[in-house]
Amino acid sequence: MKTHTTSFESLDKVELRALCDRLLTDDSNAIEECIAFIEAESRGVWHGRARAMMARRLKHCRLSQPQRTRVVRAILNRFVGGHFSEQFKDQLRLALRLAPERAFTVARSCQGAAAGHIRRYATWILSHETLNKS
Repeated sequence: MKTHTTSFESLDKVELRALCDRLLTDDSNAIEECIAFIEAESRGVWHGRARAMMARRLKHCRLSQPQRTRVVRAILNRFVGGHFSEQFKDQLRLALRLAPERAFTVARSCQGAAAGHIRRYATWILSHETLNKS
């Protein structure tokens, strides 16, 4: 997995919003930049919220299969590791849309996690399993 942490650390709210806004036009370069940003482990101001906005907007973009795989892997790895911040459910919703069975499998494996926040999110993910089958 590529991480561009150093190049993303300096991005501020205005720059991140501008990047997110480029997703509204299905800009292929913006899609790639946003996926790389979601993969990155940056912790700057507004970075968690930017990932949430990107996730909401990426649901409406055309993603290649490799891009889908990368973004789902990044989100589910963050979930398993318990390293997520505000509005993480938006990222999980993207993973549920792109790869529901993978998300359910990972969530089932986390039901016994030591960290309570991981167990709570696993339960939340699995609550969508019955909705997905209807």
